[in-house]
Amino acid sequence: MNSIQSCQQARSGTPMMQIIIGLVLLSFFSIIPGIPGKALAANIAGESRTYMQYRETAAGDKLLPLYEYLDFTVQDLGKESISVHFGGWLGYDLSNNSFGGNADKDRSVQYGYVSYRAKEDNTVVNLGRVMVFEGVASERLDGIYARTDIKGGFGVSVYGGASTILTEPNDNTIYGGRLSHQSAGLYTLGISYLKQERNGSSFREEEGIDLWLQPVNKVAITGSSSYNKKTTGWMEHAYYLMLGPFDKLRFNTEASWINYADYFAGTTTNVFDMTPGGPIDPREKVNILGEEIFYSIDTNWALSVDYKKYGYDIAGNANYYGAKATYVLPKSYNAGLSIHKMDGDTNRLKYDEYRIYASKKIDKIDVTVDFLDVKYKEPINTVTNAYSVTLAAGYELTEKLKLGADLEYSKNPEFDKEVRAFLKINYRFDAELGKRKGV
Repeated sequence: MNSIQSCQQARSGTPMMQIIIGLVLLSFFSIIPGIPGKALAANIAGESRTYMQYRETAAGDKLLPLYEYLDFTVQDLGKESISVHFGGWLGYDLSNNSFGGNADKDRSVQYGYVSYRAKEDNTVVNLGRVMVFEGVASERLDGIYARTDIKGGFGVSVYGGASTILTEPNDNTIYGGRLSHQSAGLYTLGISYLKQERNGSSFREEEGIDLWLQPVNKVAITGSSSYNKKTTGWMEHAYYLMLGPFDKLRFNTEASWINYADYFAGTTTNVFDMTPGGPIDPREKVNILGEEIFYSIDTNWALSVDYKKYGYDIAGNANYYGAKATYVLPKSYNAGLSIHKMDGDTNRLKYDEYRIYASKKIDKIDVTVDFLDVKYKEPINTVTNAYSVTLAAGYELTEKLKLGADLEYSKNPEFDKEVRAFLKINYRFDAELGKRKGV
């Protein structure tokens, strides 16, 4: 389960990751022309995102973190389909409070791997710090990931290495895979398996089924079910039915069920503490049933209504429903207005919600205003009216360089007055490296 805390835990990386970083650097420098006649041609493209945030904690501490996110890809390395991918961030604390007061810097390598992609059979092999999204797996690990198509409509993927989510990545291993079968345009069915060991003992073991089905035109079903082998119980079932578009109408239906004891059994952060008195009651179960209907009045105007029913075994039931109207003028203007009601068994689940927003593009400037108001039926920490107002603006200095700033003012049950500011600089870059003249 990825979280801000878990992202901050894998800073220096495992020995495998240190080896891969070396391979990434070696691959990068190999494309720089050095020896005449032996330079390799390659393309590099990426994005730099610089963020500075200001906010206050409930205790009144002022937080001022500065983050630099860097993503880049080096492609066309040599004659084979080999590429290098890297993404990471570095944070610097300008207030000595942003990172828990223990350090003024923080960092994380989110991914960094060498990839080989074959021209046939959708074969891919990634080696390094890789992201894996295969059935029950939604992981970041230091190791290897590979997938390929095989005969008869079957496909297979496998992965293995050390998970970077745990606080001691050197003392754990994670591995698994997914086997799928598909009939083009009709269905894709997958079964998956994941096992994670910690300090030589089994920590997680999960199995899953995932489905995409389109029996007829304009009818599609997607969903998945996951099973926890350690607790011998189903973790989750989540399925979605999409109908349309039929002229101007579309329908989206959701049905899901979660058993907390099985779903949160293999937690990696105390946010999901399952001990008695913790934030999550292990006895809880919830089922969710929802419907959303879209109607396009014309090319600019659209209306939608939605309903979602939550059924908790312990916390009680709640119904969330409402309507939304939107107006869109492509590449120029969009606005929306929504009204919703939450009717539940607890005070925090009894409120009316109103939102109105608008954004406008004027030449190289983007401006957005967003207002959200929540009126509680009963006071929460003496607050019956919680609201937030956000003003955001962006300016395109060049096609590749953009500046932006967000300012938010809010009042809620936790803060009598909260002010947040967010500054951002986005720069996209690309270049051809190692290409000799006349080639």
